[in-house]
Amino acid sequence: MTARTPGHDPVPAPSATDPDRPADVTAAVLDGSALAPGATVRTAVFDAVRADPDGPVAQELTGLTHHRRPAVRRTALTLLTELTYSGPQPWPGPIEAGEELRTAQAEEWPALDAQTVAEVGALSGHEADRSWPLGHGWGDALFRQDREQHCYTTAVRLLTGAAGPYGQRVGVHLTRRALQSWRAAPATLTPHLTALVRTAPATLRDLAVEALCASRTATRLAADDLAALLPTTRNTRSATAWTITYALATVDDPRAAPYVHARLASGAPPAGAVAAVRGLLRSGTADPEHLVPVIRRLLRSDDPLVVSTAIALSEDLGPGVAACVPDLIETLRAECAVRDAQGAEWAGRRELRLVTALGRIGPAAASAVPLLEGLSRASRQRAGYRELALARITGERRYVEAALRAPSRLRRYVSDRSGLFEWLLDHGGLTPDQSRQLRDLVLSRPGGMQVFGSRALWRHEGPAAAADLLAVLPQYLDDDLFGPVAMATLEAMGEHARPALPHLRALIGRRTRLPLHAGSEDADMNADEQLLEAARRTVSAVAP
Repeated sequence: MTARTPGHDPVPAPSATDPDRPADVTAAVLDGSALAPGATVRTAVFDAVRADPDGPVAQELTGLTHHRRPAVRRTALTLLTELTYSGPQPWPGPIEAGEELRTAQAEEWPALDAQTVAEVGALSGHEADRSWPLGHGWGDALFRQDREQHCYTTAVRLLTGAAGPYGQRVGVHLTRRALQSWRAAPATLTPHLTALVRTAPATLRDLAVEALCASRTATRLAADDLAALLPTTRNTRSATAWTITYALATVDDPRAAPYVHARLASGAPPAGAVAAVRGLLRSGTADPEHLVPVIRRLLRSDDPLVVSTAIALSEDLGPGVAACVPDLIETLRAECAVRDAQGAEWAGRRELRLVTALGRIGPAAASAVPLLEGLSRASRQRAGYRELALARITGERRYVEAALRAPSRLRRYVSDRSGLFEWLLDHGGLTPDQSRQLRDLVLSRPGGMQVFGSRALWRHEGPAAAADLLAVLPQYLDDDLFGPVAMATLEAMGEHARPALPHLRALIGRRTRLPLHAGSEDADMNADEQLLEAARRTVSAVAP
């Protein structure tokens, strides 16, 4: 209730309690109301702590982390964690106060681990899942202490039911954090997650499926159980069905193919559709007969994201989507009209990808040549997208040669022209001027052209370029975008790349994941796993 005086703003009515007082903080934590989103008492607690990080409210909240009731300790720790990581100026205070576990001596760890497992068993999902999952925070603490084996042991205890049904949920979250943190975690913990997939109730099973499918390594280890689960999901549009389908497809498992095709045919493409189809292409199970009608339908969509998915699929399938040429031409024509109406100087990404898609179809896209030749604005010829597409369609070198003669308008950035040189190498080789140009573009400055162009330089010069390439490629090995490309060139170099073996083995020898920034903890984990897979392939190809 509020009181209102005419001509004044509403004024809150007097409260029976004052959340700025420690006693009222205790009451709010004891009954759990301090965790209710938007609650007045919660806001008051946050404001009081941020106003005085060492004041009585902060001290009371910290003291409640030692309360005899596990639910109260959990509520207090949750508030402290949220205070630490939220707001414009996060509060550093509770980091030291959250889990005796973090600051305990090594001899205290076993007792604290056992105590924590017992406390988890006393919690309910309602009490402990209101905020950041307990298993995630627990995993973070163990990772900071570098307690890898302790983390595995605790996760196994929880997954096998030592702390009851809710403890198994905490165990799945803890396991997922372990997978994101340590490279050995998939081999150690996947069998225990797989056991839940076979026996757990649906909700817990789906949580275990998500954890397994988040990791490429765990997906491969659990592939048989995951594939066996697909027919039982029945609804191909269910979240769990797509999670499994996507995970299997991206590790090149052919059993995903019918489910990818069915999902794409059933409506709007799900997130990750392009990566899933690329997996089918690698496994040789992509079926153009199923995908061409899908792409033609998606190209006519009013949703820009859906159209972008269709264009990406066309790029990847190349000659297999020749029947889509009329639709791609119409889409390109419409895109160019929009850009011209906007007065845009540069071709947009969608225009460039449409041009690339038509080029990859090859001679079957001959009807697109007049439109492509009409894209004569100089800015639309950057990096030779148009010329490379025309060369791929017509087989004529003159287009690519003209693109390489044109000076780059971007002085601070070397456009990736590696595709132009690769095409020339496949169609008659390079002239002396083109050879010098390739060497200069690859070795003059770091960036995309240096990485992607290295393969063309190796193809053209062979062992004569080895020393130069070995001077630049190792610096990219731990990069999630450029690393796999650099390793592919080293792999092609064979024995001539052996001086790079110490760099590759150092990458392989890490216990923890690389500190990448791919967008999320799962994305970082997947990028690390892909780099690790590429490094192992390269060492196998290069080592004596």
